[in-house]
Amino acid sequence: MMRRILVAVLLLLLTGCSWVYARLTYDFVPFSGNGQIWYEPGAEDLAKLAADNFPLSLNRVKKQQYAPFKNSGAIKVYVFNDKARYAHFSHASVLTRGSSTTDEVYLSARLRERIDSLPNILVHELSHVHLRQYTGTFRYIKDLPGWFLEGLAVSVSDGGGAENVTKEQAQAAIRQAVKFGPDDTGRIIGHKTAHNYGLEPQMYYRQAGLFVEYLRKTAPSAFEAALVDVLNGAGFRDTWVKHYGRTLSELWLSYEKSIGA
Repeated sequence: MMRRILVAVLLLLLTGCSWVYARLTYDFVPFSGNGQIWYEPGAEDLAKLAADNFPLSLNRVKKQQYAPFKNSGAIKVYVFNDKARYAHFSHASVLTRGSSTTDEVYLSARLRERIDSLPNILVHELSHVHLRQYTGTFRYIKDLPGWFLEGLAVSVSDGGGAENVTKEQAQAAIRQAVKFGPDDTGRIIGHKTAHNYGLEPQMYYRQAGLFVEYLRKTAPSAFEAALVDVLNGAGFRDTWVKHYGRTLSELWLSYEKSIGA
């Protein structure tokens, strides 16, 4: 009970009255044929693309994260016709193309700048939704580190959110010690971001995605078991020792060695 109260207080402090105002004043239209996609007038083009990709996106996430969504029917995707209105409603940066909560995905009009990225951005955000449905908001923030959340989402979405940074560029940066460090827990004050590591967001996302892919590819069964344990309530820090026999710091050093860092 105390955890729920704490989460509610944190959300209120973070969003305030503007969240309530946005909910009451924004006008969304349900997309014909898929009531889980809602859009602002003028964003029909983005809404159609989101609707066309929504079923496949759900399947990609549940397959690569080894479990169905706890409640896929509760998910709503909101599509915006203006990036400033997207930022005001979602409380995400105006520079982002997508964001999400436990049951909601927000897609910005910025996606028109690179429309081909919309399907992967949708998968990226649904990866976050999937984890959060299992962990709840409190564990999602406190127990799971930001690099893992973003790295998993980038991996599952085939690079969604990191399109401007190649694998080779990210690895070169790591070899030059321009890199993040894989914490083994989250933070009650909020996840670390690229800024905490002195990285550009897409560089951070790509590096995190490469490390998640390394964990998955070097020991597929161990990765699946670790992620399923996390979904079922196991502590994030301990599950890697349990299934890999090494800490995340040790696994990161192995990854660095594998790329010549």
